[in-house]
Amino acid sequence: MKRFLVALSIFFASASSAACANADVSASSSEPQQMQDFNIVGYSSKGQKTWEVQGNSMDMMDNEVKISGITAKMYGDKENMVLTADNGRFDKETGMVHLQDNVRAVTESGAELKTNTLDWSQKQQLITTDDKVNITKGNMSADATGLSVKPDLKEAKFEKDVVLTIDEQKKAEDSQKPSVFSQKGKMVITCEGPMELNYEKQFAVFEKNVKVEGDAEQGTMVSDKMTVYFSPATKQIERIEAQGHVKIVRGESTSFSEGAVFTASDKKVILTGRPKLMIFTEEGSHVSP
Repeated sequence: MKRFLVALSIFFASASSAACANADVSASSSEPQQMQDFNIVGYSSKGQKTWEVQGNSMDMMDNEVKISGITAKMYGDKENMVLTADNGRFDKETGMVHLQDNVRAVTESGAELKTNTLDWSQKQQLITTDDKVNITKGNMSADATGLSVKPDLKEAKFEKDVVLTIDEQKKAEDSQKPSVFSQKGKMVITCEGPMELNYEKQFAVFEKNVKVEGDAEQGTMVSDKMTVYFSPATKQIERIEAQGHVKIVRGESTSFSEGAVFTASDKKVILTGRPKLMIFTEEGSHVSP
């Protein structure tokens, strides 16, 4: 089929962006315009290319552009990202892009996002979805329902039903160094949400009914809120800080406290705020204040 090239120069100096098209169609026409194999390019107010959208077909009606077979490239200051989806639509007036069906985003640093629907605000530089979503980077994989994230995927807020899986063994194998936290497998952290994950500053904050499950040696930790810090060098867990109704189960012993700090280097836990330890033996349980 004949290939069309549509160049849209979009300036974001104000809330109502101006747009112009270099093609043999009228963008303001009330009659729908159809195109096959197209390319749309967006520019900042300084003339820098900020995004580019390619597609198999495009239907234009007033300010809305419907697209199928989408490949979108987002050009950031520090990192670029490629978005793909089966279908989507673009609002030329607001600059909002909605993608749906097999939505996938991949960054240059290896982060990958998968979901079924996604909204991309060029003005706010924010990606959001209300659907189930997965983000994977390195040895971490996060699943949740609902997400808001920066285009480079380095700052993400997962709304609810969060599951973060940390494969310390995989990271140790990739780096050819033993993990200071676990050499036996995976750690899974769940919470009702929200959870904020900052890949750049290397920490994650979990809210509401947080639960950490590791191997038999690590045990299980439950709390109201939990902050996990990662090593910038190894990307492995450095420290875990738990707050509110903390419960730790290790083997035959259970401890209760208002706070706890776990350090990975020595695998020690410091309990704070009325700590209580219950040790179960053959003779029965023993409670230590």
